Amino acid sequence: MLQLIALFRWSKALVLVGAAFGALRLLRPGASHAFAAWAMQLPIAEQHRFISDAVAKITHLDTSRIEWIVAGLLAYAALFTVEGFGLWFEKRWGEWLTIVATTSFIPFEAWELFKRVTAIRAAFLAVNVAIVIYLVWRIRRFPRRTS
Repeated sequence: MLQLIALFRWSKALVLVGAAFGALRLLRPGASHAFAAWAMQLPIAEQHRFISDAVAKITHLDTSRIEWIVAGLLAYAALFTVEGFGLWFEKRWGEWLTIVATTSFIPFEAWELFKRVTAIRAAFLAVNVAIVIYLVWRIRRFPRRTS
């Protein structure tokens, strides 16, 4: 089960690294406007207001804000990567790191779900709560394991 959680963490890290590289592309001159033109041509753009709101926010980001976003995405990806290695190799510190990191974000996920209920938000919250419950159970069930 720890390896499955590790794979989940690594997949989230890959998505965040991809998002960071995508955000870096916005630093090129004219890239944000090209992105806006592309995004607004998507068939779902007319049906969902959040897409046009997101595009408007993205096109008005300044360089320093994009750099901070990229740094945050990469830091978060690094955390998921370290968690994944700790879990994959069945290290107790990896379990604790995952418990602390995951639990710290559950209130934010719950708040976002409260503001707007979506299946994806509910699924991520449920999976993260299940991961924390499982890891706490595992630590309590096998307390004498080293490292």
